[in-house]
Amino acid sequence: MRNDLRCRVGWIACGLALLSAGGCLDAVSGEKFRDTQRQLQLTREQVTRLESRLTEQQQTIRTLRSQIAQLRGMDDEQMLEQLVVPVGVELASLSGGYDTDDKPGDDGILLFLCPVDRDGHAIKAAGSLEVTIYDLNMPPDHNLVARYSFAPEALRELWYGRLMTHHFSVRCPWPKDYVPAHDKLTAHVVFTDLLTGKELSVQQSFTITLPPAPDSRASS
Repeated sequence: MRNDLRCRVGWIACGLALLSAGGCLDAVSGEKFRDTQRQLQLTREQVTRLESRLTEQQQTIRTLRSQIAQLRGMDDEQMLEQLVVPVGVELASLSGGYDTDDKPGDDGILLFLCPVDRDGHAIKAAGSLEVTIYDLNMPPDHNLVARYSFAPEALRELWYGRLMTHHFSVRCPWPKDYVPAHDKLTAHVVFTDLLTGKELSVQQSFTITLPPAPDSRASS
């Protein structure tokens, strides 16, 4: 594009020079001559802008090449040390049972999940999530309540980041027809970071609100 504009400028300039040298300016209206001069000036300015942009792009390319060369001198672990990636996951203190139908008893567990970097800061990291809910007061072969899976694109929609709060809000409703037998359930969470492939896990128990016992509902 820059060469085309240079050629264009050259042809316009040559035309003006030939007109002047041949004494043909009298045959060309003054307005047309001024239009040609304006066109020449605009084209020259466009060439200057493009040259400036090209210089900036070339500098950016050189900088990126230098950074890539430096990174290539590192092993994978050293490179990850220079990136902002999660090294752990935490569950915020407000995680726990939630109610959606205004009836006695919780309807599931709400998890506020925070991936954190090596400085302990919550970050919005891309990844998938697996949540398993257990009732550890039940026998081992009957303590599984439910499993929940969230792909990266689904988990991304659950991010909440404003007013000094940064976390994924993950709702885990009870399975259909499930009624908790005990008021303490345990959530085991595994976050798989999309960039590094690392699995980061956390486990926490929550006290939930149970629905009224059948006999108390009947008496009421």
